[in-house]
Amino acid sequence: MGGNTVNPHVAVITSGYLPVPNVLGGAVEALDMMMVQENEKTPNFDFTVFSSWAPGVDQITREGNFKYTNFCFIKTPLLVRAVDHCIYWTAKHVLHKKKLMSYRYIAQRLWYINKVSKKLAQPTKNGSPAFDKVMIENHATLFMTMQKHGNSERYAGKVYYHLHNEVLNDFGCIKEISKVKKVLGVSKYIVDTLDTYLKEHGEPGLREDQKAVWRNGVDTSRFGSEEANSKAIEFRQKFNIAEDDIVFLFSGRLTPEKGAEELLEAFTEVAQEVPNTKLVIAGAFFFNSNIVSPFEQKLRNLASNPTVKNRIIFTGFVNYEDMSAIYAMSDICVLPSIWDDPAPLAVIESLVSGKPLITTRSGGIPEYADEQSAIILERGDQLVDQLADAMTKIARGSDERDTMGAHKTALRSEFNKETYMAQLAIRLR
Repeated sequence: MGGNTVNPHVAVITSGYLPVPNVLGGAVEALDMMMVQENEKTPNFDFTVFSSWAPGVDQITREGNFKYTNFCFIKTPLLVRAVDHCIYWTAKHVLHKKKLMSYRYIAQRLWYINKVSKKLAQPTKNGSPAFDKVMIENHATLFMTMQKHGNSERYAGKVYYHLHNEVLNDFGCIKEISKVKKVLGVSKYIVDTLDTYLKEHGEPGLREDQKAVWRNGVDTSRFGSEEANSKAIEFRQKFNIAEDDIVFLFSGRLTPEKGAEELLEAFTEVAQEVPNTKLVIAGAFFFNSNIVSPFEQKLRNLASNPTVKNRIIFTGFVNYEDMSAIYAMSDICVLPSIWDDPAPLAVIESLVSGKPLITTRSGGIPEYADEQSAIILERGDQLVDQLADAMTKIARGSDERDTMGAHKTALRSEFNKETYMAQLAIRLR
């Protein structure tokens, strides 16, 4: 791997359940893969990516011929998977837990953490630490790798925390989190939430030199491309969408906080006002897991309303390679988060695809979307009515759609993969 000894050797500790390469989906995993691929073109680092294993990853890494990345896959034994199955079943059917995915991969992640921590502790031939820097991806539990085998001391001042979501539980790792070299948050909003969390739990908070924003990006050679536009025709045919239909698109996980229920309620009103509209729901409860949650079933029940029946299309899980075409086949994207979403990739994908966006003033979203390219609604009791009004207005106004979509040129240079990696080259040096 590598061959350029001046590049720092960086360990990237991914989630422990969704793999990198992102064969099972996942926004964070897509970002990791984009990072790795872009580093092959302009090598600033020698990466070792620790990841869970899944069918398909070996072929991608083999065919990719990566020179500056070594993938270290951790396979999960059948016994560990069986334990997780029992835990999940108990949480769902006995304990009736609401946040079921918190119970899906407990044993697997503990197994993964144990294996990764041992790898981190293995010294080089000259006795020095195996890595110059360690980047932990999002999950606070992964800091347990620092608690084992003296890794906290071994990598003191060398750990970076790539933060995508709000930390609500530190799992006994608050000391390790507070001592990171730098927090690389996907938005200023999310960095500030960690600072607040640390202060509320007895730590002094983050120093200014520990705070940094590493803004998300996407592959603009795919999103908004001619290839995507061409493939979009096939998808419209697949889903029986007529040429003159106006398509609203929701993309993301089907969980309550993403606002899909509010969107379906609003579309019921829009469908009566604008007869040639359709709504595409692109996503699943938990990536490519085949799990249908009670919430997803609730959405399907709403879609059976005679007013909108056959006008709401559930695609299920969509392979990330096809998402650019899904955006291309749509006319308007609607992402009405009702929680403080740190920086959803779906927002960026919509914008760089040149699609008008209707979204909410939530979390880090306003750090990415602006009034030129998006209608930004306030959250509250009137959200469904506001959504319906905004959707109806923009569905009827083709000129307004064109004006908002034209802003994509500036946004494509701001959120492309080159800019994404350039940020990391500065922040990780």
